[in-house]
Amino acid sequence: MEVDTFRLATLATAGALTNGGNYGTITARNNIVTAGATTAANAYTNFLTLQADSTNNEAPEDGRVALMTASYYNLLKQGGFVLDSDKGQGKLDSGDLGMVDGCKIVVVPSGRMPSATDLIITHPSALCAPEKLKDYQVHKNPPGVSGYLIEYRIRYDAFFDLNKIFSLAIHKTS
Repeated sequence: MEVDTFRLATLATAGALTNGGNYGTITARNNIVTAGATTAANAYTNFLTLQADSTNNEAPEDGRVALMTASYYNLLKQGGFVLDSDKGQGKLDSGDLGMVDGCKIVVVPSGRMPSATDLIITHPSALCAPEKLKDYQVHKNPPGVSGYLIEYRIRYDAFFDLNKIFSLAIHKTS
């Protein structure tokens, strides 16, 4: 939970730092779209705008991941695009969109998303997130547990490759 929150914050920070700036050989475009409140009428349009922006900037299309809050996901499901086909209607009935416009959907609790952010589209190759087991302890039959209980601590970090800034698109709500 804490690690995921840190990784999402790293993505948001990378987007904010490079938003329209010039960093040596990298001239970033505005990869943060501020469109105000998201509604059922504009959720899909906002999603497609970010997808098109990433594609126009030659970000990899295969393997993209859309991280969105549950409320954005619900608004996306309410949009009319789901009803445009029989397959889409089946997805609406099951409640699982899975992939939209070739992009894998991952619903993230709103408490883990950075402030005023409801959608992040990125590619997994842009973020390096190492973890290392620092310490662990094995308890045999502790009170309340039958069997072994393993406690551990990890060290973690996250680094965004600024050479791949074009594979990051963020939708802010304000």
